Amino acid sequence: MEKKLSGLVKVGVVLAFGLGVTNAMADACSEDMGHSGNGHQVNGNQTGSIGGTPWGFEQWSGGGSNSMTYYDNGTFKANWSNNQDYLARVGYRYGDNGSGVDHKTKHYTVDYKYTKTGNAQYGYIGVYGWTVNPQVEYYIVDDWFSKPSEQYIGAKRGEITVDGATYTIHAYLRQQEPSKTGTSTFLQIFSVRSSPRQCGHIDISAHFNKWDELFTGQQAQLAGSKGGGSTQLKFGRVTEVMLMTEAGGNATGSVDYTYFNMSDNGEASPIDNNNNNGGGAQQGGDQGGNQGGFDMGGQGGFDMGGQGGFDMGGQNWGNMDWGNMDWSQFGGGDGGQGGFDWGNMGGQGGQADGGFAGFDWGGNGGNADQGNANTDVAPNDNGNNNNQGAVTPIMNNGNANGGADVGNIWAALPEIQLDNATKTYSVFGTNGRFMGKVEVAPGASLNDAIFAKFGKAGVYMIKNGGVSKSITVTR
Repeated sequence: MEKKLSGLVKVGVVLAFGLGVTNAMADACSEDMGHSGNGHQVNGNQTGSIGGTPWGFEQWSGGGSNSMTYYDNGTFKANWSNNQDYLARVGYRYGDNGSGVDHKTKHYTVDYKYTKTGNAQYGYIGVYGWTVNPQVEYYIVDDWFSKPSEQYIGAKRGEITVDGATYTIHAYLRQQEPSKTGTSTFLQIFSVRSSPRQCGHIDISAHFNKWDELFTGQQAQLAGSKGGGSTQLKFGRVTEVMLMTEAGGNATGSVDYTYFNMSDNGEASPIDNNNNNGGGAQQGGDQGGNQGGFDMGGQGGFDMGGQGGFDMGGQNWGNMDWGNMDWSQFGGGDGGQGGFDWGNMGGQGGQADGGFAGFDWGGNGGNADQGNANTDVAPNDNGNNNNQGAVTPIMNNGNANGGADVGNIWAALPEIQLDNATKTYSVFGTNGRFMGKVEVAPGASLNDAIFAKFGKAGVYMIKNGGVSKSITVTR
């Protein structure tokens, strides 16, 4: 879309795919679907359906010469020369001017592999489409002929890390330019991958959902094709979801997609939220006091600062697997070289404890705890003015003005019932490709389960509920 000439109605092509149901074990980068079935040549600006599949195709050209051929399995190839703007694409089409589809009712994914030649002043290769209510033109850009510039896609408005890389998210205003409804002004949304690739898996719906999160209908001033202006930021109902190649600016080149598999019922990829939520505790967690104030403020870290404490700010504690933590390492309460000094957790700090769950572990603190679960562990302290929900009295054995000995706290609490249920994990390759699921019985090894299922050692991504993490599997 950079240097896009006025008068271009977008349409697009890209790849070929297999069947509507994703093959969970397929790996587009190592396997080669190849062109199969009859080849169908597309002449001029044209749209249509691919018989026997849920997908359609589209070719659009703004000058020069071009040719596109798609095959019965959805794979395709195309070439163009001296073109001011050329698009070829394959995927789901729901009618250019219909009511569209609520993307939240489906989960779109695509696996692809392709090669390209040529050069262009601009070019986008990835997922493409339009929405209605409001009208939006969108791109998920995995590769390019020249990397998209903010001059033509707008300033960064967020990011998402998924499928093995971080994508920056941008918004731009096309002003009185050709669109699906004629000449109009409309929003463009882009997700641009940090490093280009020519094969892999794209969790399309992950981007849709992130755009929903960022663009909630607020008004914003955007750069635009005719100087910019104010517009509503919101993602609408999709009228097409297609794998696409676009090249423009006196472009000459070719693409050959030898692998394509798109689904509207795919498996979600793990989302890495560290880059969005980490590091907040140093802002919100520094008010805990110098003698052990415990502050869980900020966006996900602890300031256990003061005398002998820890500054854990910046850690993304929301992604910790707390259920599987070995809490025995924290016991005792004596601190020093053997562990945390939980006795000093109370102390005289806590004057402004806040955040998600402000605990006062005893001592003289606790004057204004504001957390969601304000608990004064030590009943005999000197300052529990505003503490709520005190637990069963426990003698103070800590060494900081009455701070509780956490080792004794754990001993006094009822026995914790461990989760003995079988757990199901979704397993992904490092490229974000969904591989399948494994079930792990209580006491069994997740390492052994993955190796038995997939037959090789290596690094995998696993997801269970809202928790996702990487695991190195050995024989």
